[in-house]
Amino acid sequence: MADLHKYSVQEAVNATVGGSWTVSSAGTAGSSASVNNTSHKLLAKSTSTLGVYSAVEIYYNFTSSETNVNDSNDLLIPANTQFFITVPRGLGSTIYFNFNSTSTTTGAVRMVEI
Repeated sequence: MADLHKYSVQEAVNATVGGSWTVSSAGTAGSSASVNNTSHKLLAKSTSTLGVYSAVEIYYNFTSSETNVNDSNDLLIPANTQFFITVPRGLGSTIYFNFNSTSTTTGAVRMVEI
């Protein structure tokens, strides 16, 4: 009989399973004066969720290599807001979280890998 299941039970109900709680050193969101100020955080291969708290509004993306943010296309995290983001493991085993400030103001970005 064919296996017609496309998703696991957890994926089907959009549930997550807790993992280890690994606090990373805080990064700095660089000035948006240049996309070359983008910071790149290599995530652990076991990270499935990334907790992010940023002191400044940031653009962010996930990629398989260090890639600068694109202020026209990438997503935003508002300043002083805590987010938990599912890591897109479909990109492969090497995944970077890339981020940069949306303004010329720089600030700390705190991250927890789960």
